[in-house]
Amino acid sequence: MINTCKSYCLTLIVIIIFQDSFAQVETFKVPIGLESTPLVSGIHTLSIHVRDTISQDSVYQFFVNKLMLPIYYTPVVYGQKRYAGIYAGNMVIEPCGPYKNIDYATDDFRAIFFGLNFEVYESLATSEQTLNVRRIKHQTNNGSIYITDSILSNENIFTALYEVSDKKERDSLQNSLITGERNNPGIEYIKEIFIGYKDEVNFLKWKEYLYPLEFGEFDVCKINDSLHINFTRGNINEVTGITFKVKSIVEAKQYLVQNKFQITAFDKKIKLNQIQSFGLSLYFTDEK
Repeated sequence: MINTCKSYCLTLIVIIIFQDSFAQVETFKVPIGLESTPLVSGIHTLSIHVRDTISQDSVYQFFVNKLMLPIYYTPVVYGQKRYAGIYAGNMVIEPCGPYKNIDYATDDFRAIFFGLNFEVYESLATSEQTLNVRRIKHQTNNGSIYITDSILSNENIFTALYEVSDKKERDSLQNSLITGERNNPGIEYIKEIFIGYKDEVNFLKWKEYLYPLEFGEFDVCKINDSLHINFTRGNINEVTGITFKVKSIVEAKQYLVQNKFQITAFDKKIKLNQIQSFGLSLYFTDEK
């Protein structure tokens, strides 16, 4: 009888939580003047958390010396943590860590995608106002807003909003990608990011966060002309992988094979062996 009562109460609590979250999304109304204003316009930084300092350096060297991406900023050390930035055409990839105070949902890893730092669509002030309207918990910092809502930032994912102040620097790095030597895989930008969500409440919160951006077929959200996010149901909340847009899939495949990478070929897409990419899921395609 006690076990039955416990089971019933637990089920009731889950139903109430789900209904409450669902109701917030379904009844979400934006005041006049804000209804068509998105929060995000792109992604500034995609962070990669590492298990140790050796992995941080290895991941950095991998993107710079193997995938031939330009350096956004050189490695720096803050206490026990290391940081570095690589430019991937439309966002910065940032291997960083290790972090000892984060309770990851993954028991063992060398490197995992973790932080999605979006570019604000208009301004931090407008974004903060919009977040308040949407009842998304957040913390304002110097030049950024951290999303502290436990439905969005939890397990193996964290998200924030950044005000862009480095356009000239990134334009210069973008030009180096276009005009650089062809003895490389030919990466142009990151075309898609895959996000796994554990339950419907989490997915509905992402829709609320990215509103009014639309979610199309197969739960794909178009962020801008060069980037979209694919949402898929999974066991944990996490960034599961990325796809690079390359100039030519044939030339990219040739380069990777010549550099002793093991690849798996799909229809118009190839994937690196995850052992060689430190556990990260990396895809390549030449389709826009």
